[in-house]
Amino acid sequence: MSAAPKSFIVRLFPIVQWSKTYNPEQAIGDMLAGITIALTLIPQSMAYSALAGFEPQYGLYASFMGGFVYAFLGTCPQVNIGPTALLSLLTFTYTRGTNIDFAVLLCFMTGIVQLMTAIAQLGFVMDFVSVPVISGFTSAASLMVASSQVKGLLGIKFKAGTFVDTWVKIFKHLGETRITDTMLSLSCCTILTLMQYLKKIPFKKPESDGEKRRAAMRKKIFWFIAISRNAVVVLLASVTAFLMFESLNDPFHLTGPITPGLPTPQPPPFQSKVGDKVYTAREMLSRLGVGLIVVPMIGILANVAIAKAFARGKKVNATQEILAIGICGIVSSFFVSMPVNGSISRSAVSDASGVRTPGAGFYTGALVILTLVLLTPYFYYIPRAALSSVIVCAVLHMVETAIIAKLWKVSRIDLIPLVGCFFCSLGLGVEIGLLCGVGFDVLLLLYYNSRPPLDIKHVTDGILPPHYAIHPVGRLSFAGAERVRTKILNLQFPEEHEVPSSDGATSKTKPAKLLVVYCENLYRLDYTFLQSLKMLESDWRPHSKIIFCNARPSVKEQLKGVLTDSIYCDSGELRTHLISAPVMPAAVEVGKSENATV
Repeated sequence: MSAAPKSFIVRLFPIVQWSKTYNPEQAIGDMLAGITIALTLIPQSMAYSALAGFEPQYGLYASFMGGFVYAFLGTCPQVNIGPTALLSLLTFTYTRGTNIDFAVLLCFMTGIVQLMTAIAQLGFVMDFVSVPVISGFTSAASLMVASSQVKGLLGIKFKAGTFVDTWVKIFKHLGETRITDTMLSLSCCTILTLMQYLKKIPFKKPESDGEKRRAAMRKKIFWFIAISRNAVVVLLASVTAFLMFESLNDPFHLTGPITPGLPTPQPPPFQSKVGDKVYTAREMLSRLGVGLIVVPMIGILANVAIAKAFARGKKVNATQEILAIGICGIVSSFFVSMPVNGSISRSAVSDASGVRTPGAGFYTGALVILTLVLLTPYFYYIPRAALSSVIVCAVLHMVETAIIAKLWKVSRIDLIPLVGCFFCSLGLGVEIGLLCGVGFDVLLLLYYNSRPPLDIKHVTDGILPPHYAIHPVGRLSFAGAERVRTKILNLQFPEEHEVPSSDGATSKTKPAKLLVVYCENLYRLDYTFLQSLKMLESDWRPHSKIIFCNARPSVKEQLKGVLTDSIYCDSGELRTHLISAPVMPAAVEVGKSENATV
């Protein structure tokens, strides 16, 4: 194989590179991490499937192929591909009132859009979505997810759309609260919260080697119990429901029967029937609407953010990550999967479990398959209140409050896109909220571009003749053209003064207006800004001199194409040009005819 194709394959399949040095120690680390992640993923995926409005098995269907595919294509060992709270909420938003076919098609199209984004190298577009907007969006979505599960916590049933509609109906149906479901959900939330802090319990510092080993073992046991708390709570709730099912006459809302076994591989559906209406491919895509853009974009943002968070200073290949998540979605859609993505919470668990390579996905995927084949009949007795508790406890910590204090301290103006995106998402829906957040970002970007950092200094150091100096940085564009021109026109130059002549008369003279533009950090000016400079040159003529110092060739070519009277030099020639600036005579002489020209 020639060097070029071999290099391409290594870049496309990172497993080729890391598998060369794969050893038993890494395999054990990946196996432990994979099993631990499975204990978190299995109950979460069932809960997220219910959040999306589908039966629990579809969450499990979405939980195994992504791990296998990402092991071949992914670059971040911590990433685990499967259902997430945010994508499940978005899936519910765009497929509400339909069936699983629409979710599978959304998964497929999300993968296609992400794949096209990677091929076209469009990952840079995500740089235009700021951290405050992501924070506001994530916090709002987390509150919406938690709010949607309150009905499960209380054991009541209703259908709702928006955040406001959900809470209106919660209060409307509050009288239908089931005490058994409520008590169970309170117990589950309490246990989940307490178990989360098991890994943080401080132990007395051991002294002997034996005590140190026992302390280390005890710490690992507590940590493992804390990490597997979702599985433990669901198991305990299921046993409780099974024991009470007969004696108390159906005390809880249960998950009910789940289709056992693995899904049959099949192409994504491009035709579906909902009730009496048959949807064609075009109608299905039309029904999904802006979800075909919002869901892929959120998936890209989340996955790249996770990879960067765990990169530990290493460079992240964003394009490869986008490619990997896209192909994961495409392949998963052939196994009746909802949209999938990396999860920040599961990634943190994976990192804490000692994961070594993306190969941990093999072990997680295998465990999910075993669960589908062997355990689905036993999921009948899982209370929905327990699954709702798992979701609520998983998403509430995603509401970011600490960032508000940080922004208030370092950049208060960035609170505008954060707060705007947050409230627009809650009030208008997540997709509108995200667009509003990006809109706020664009407005701030235009605001900053209209105020380029041009600190104009009056130089009177005694070495060079008095003049004004500016040091522009980067690119000067049309947004700030008029503001910069006005700022320069308002500079205070020396006034005219009288000078006696040889015949006893006096004349008025005016020193030249001297402006030095240091261009070493300037790399481009757009046409509108150049025209503004041309107008400035015309306004100053003839008592002016604009000197462009250290301009790079491309910038000098732009300037010379528009400005005719300006001077271009380097730092060594600057003094000569400043000293040679003539003292400009005024238009009249004092004591002579006012119409005389000097």
